[in-house]
Amino acid sequence: MNVLGISGSLRAASTARAALALALEGAAAAGTKTELLDLRELDLPLYDEDETRYTPAQRAATARLQEAAEAADAFLFASPEYHGGLSGVLKNAIDHLAGRHFRGKAAGIVAVAGGRVAPVSTALMLRTVLRQLGAYTIPQQVLLPEAEKLFDADGNLADEELARRLEDLGAQVVRLARALAHSS
Repeated sequence: MNVLGISGSLRAASTARAALALALEGAAAAGTKTELLDLRELDLPLYDEDETRYTPAQRAATARLQEAAEAADAFLFASPEYHGGLSGVLKNAIDHLAGRHFRGKAAGIVAVAGGRVAPVSTALMLRTVLRQLGAYTIPQQVLLPEAEKLFDADGNLADEELARRLEDLGAQVVRLARALAHSS
């Protein structure tokens, strides 16, 4: 069992990435391999159906993303909310994938916002996109408004209840992935 985490933030001190890391810890504690695919380190081009326009480095980055998604049994996604929706970098990464990468696989969602309003729209949009691709998103999600206030400079979350919820999200994705694997 392998859980792939993809963070939709390019910020160096990303609260989305820090929250995703905690969810991945929960998945690992549930007995799976985990991988955090950091889009900051992956030079993905803007999606274009005509992949011949990509440079060799961009083709390699796209292949790396697709191979990681193919090998995943489940996913954890984290996105900051930008203007009421998920980040463009995360949507672009998902656009490089296809239904075959997601169909029948479990997914969990984390969304963070800088303001006081919970990033509900981001989670809903991400849930809609994943459902369209055939993924089974778990019902609960973790939404973190005012995320910059929740994490210290080293990316540590001081709120133990929120940390537990993030870790539980990862564990629940693993439980659903196992149930789906046993039902097929």
